[in-house]
Amino acid sequence: MVCDWEGNVRQLCNELQRIIARGVDNETITPAHLSPELKRSAKPLAVFAVDNVRPITTFDQPIMPFSNLSEGQTLEEAVTDLEMQMIKSALSRHNWNMSRTAVELGLTRRGLYLKLARYGIEKAA
Repeated sequence: MVCDWEGNVRQLCNELQRIIARGVDNETITPAHLSPELKRSAKPLAVFAVDNVRPITTFDQPIMPFSNLSEGQTLEEAVTDLEMQMIKSALSRHNWNMSRTAVELGLTRRGLYLKLARYGIEKAA
């Protein structure tokens, strides 16, 4: 969220899965959690202290990626939850404009519609 993502959605998904798999409950994601490839290419917008890592401060609240994980949840379920949250958030930001939402998420419009159908996401009346 603090770097321009120059890869495709599959690469982003792989990076998130790697971070989730190696993470600890209620741990804040820091640059130390990123893959070496991403660390080399990232241009962060927020500054982190070396000795005392702080949560990202460019947002209203710190990113707590594991706060909604339930005990016994599989990696696939966690990634699905994250994907649904990202889709819903993007749809809300773009007032359900499918083209803009798809572009932000790195999807085609068709891909976005398929994900909406898969997750049963519908616009509230």
